[in-house]
Amino acid sequence: MRVRIVCPELSAYEGEAAFVALPSTTGELGVLPHHANEICTIAKGYVRVSDVQAGTVDHTFAVSGGYAEITGEEVVILAERAADVDAANAEELRKRVADFGDKLSNLSEDDARRAYLYNEIAWCELLLAKK
Repeated sequence: MRVRIVCPELSAYEGEAAFVALPSTTGELGVLPHHANEICTIAKGYVRVSDVQAGTVDHTFAVSGGYAEITGEEVVILAERAADVDAANAEELRKRVADFGDKLSNLSEDDARRAYLYNEIAWCELLLAKK
């Protein structure tokens, strides 16, 4: 089956797969070829793609939420944010978390920019969790 992971900034992945595991908001959802048609919401977590057979993981992508459309021959994941976990640089991510933490310490408690910084820290930590 065909798998596409897209977000507003880029197309994170496109390829063939034997199995896909999605972090739906109602629990993890496994998809094999010829799966029933379905649309679901995606929670923050990891999309795991198996190229050849279920039970193996060939690609892991962090996603921050979105939607998935599943048809018998295709899985399209429309994510708010997506990144290949293997391509993430752990050292750079740790530095970014520290920088965001420094910026947070300089903001007042009611500063609206705090929400953005907390979201950026959470994204970096999601990528780091699989490193």
